Amino acid sequence: MIDHDTSPEDSFATLVRGAAPTAFEPGFTDRVLARLRAEREHPFSLVLERQFRRIVPLLAAASLLFAAYNWWSSRDTASSVIDAALNLPRVSMASAYTASSLLETATTTEPEMP
Repeated sequence: MIDHDTSPEDSFATLVRGAAPTAFEPGFTDRVLARLRAEREHPFSLVLERQFRRIVPLLAAASLLFAAYNWWSSRDTASSVIDAALNLPRVSMASAYTASSLLETATTTEPEMP
């Protein structure tokens, strides 16, 4: 026989309420608070590593672009591919002596104090 006083939905709700936990396990709040503290406190090494991962690929791409640009602009005048990529000038005896004489004049022509 079918009992018309209780519906199947009421018996299911009663079953679910009976299976639901009434409280959390001991130490639950301590574990949650410890995890929240650990997430808030970022050590310097983790922050540095995160910034490294963001910035280094961009810097590497920019370096490759600059090297390609330098090589392209000085490919006919440089003595090697590395010199062209780094945009290094050709060094001769005249340029070596010119650079040192420029350095000497720059250090000797300092303004005098009154």
